[in-house]
Amino acid sequence: MPRERRFSEPEVLERLTDVFATHGYASTSLALLQEATGLGKQSLYNTFGDKQAMYLQAIDCAVQRASHTIAAVQAAKTGRLAIEVYFEAMVASCTSDNAVDKHCIVTSGLLEGLSDAPLAWALTSRWQSTHELLRSEIERGQRDGSIVSTTPSTELAELMIAMTSGLRVAAQAGRSRAQMERSVALAMSVLDRV
Repeated sequence: MPRERRFSEPEVLERLTDVFATHGYASTSLALLQEATGLGKQSLYNTFGDKQAMYLQAIDCAVQRASHTIAAVQAAKTGRLAIEVYFEAMVASCTSDNAVDKHCIVTSGLLEGLSDAPLAWALTSRWQSTHELLRSEIERGQRDGSIVSTTPSTELAELMIAMTSGLRVAAQAGRSRAQMERSVALAMSVLDRV
């Protein structure tokens, strides 16, 4: 008869996600995962599968964590306000007292250059979803008049998503909240130029 599990899978997955986001895929060892979760190798493998399977689930977990931000972005009254809400959440995350919040599993994974097809697809598809969110809100702003720039929404979204990655790097380089807010304001000013 199998032993009853005495741990919460969602809580353990949250810890796995924190480890992968902080250390990246290649630098995350089984020992780090065991230390963070308090579980043995067999328990981890039996519950979540191998390292690749754990990482893929961690990506999904990280995306789920961001769902409230996405909802707030989409609920904003105008397209420009939506982009502001997005960057307010980004700056808050990057300047959080919780070190884990400063990391993004998708950005970290893309910077690692992971070439394994399932991992690369999972990361690029999540990246593209963020790009699409930004593009959609920029288009909404162009329609509702809150964004005056006539630059194609795809190009503006490219700038905004590059800014997203830049904020993550700035956080790791020790930039202050005020410095990040000035950078965001400068990027946002592009939306106000015809």
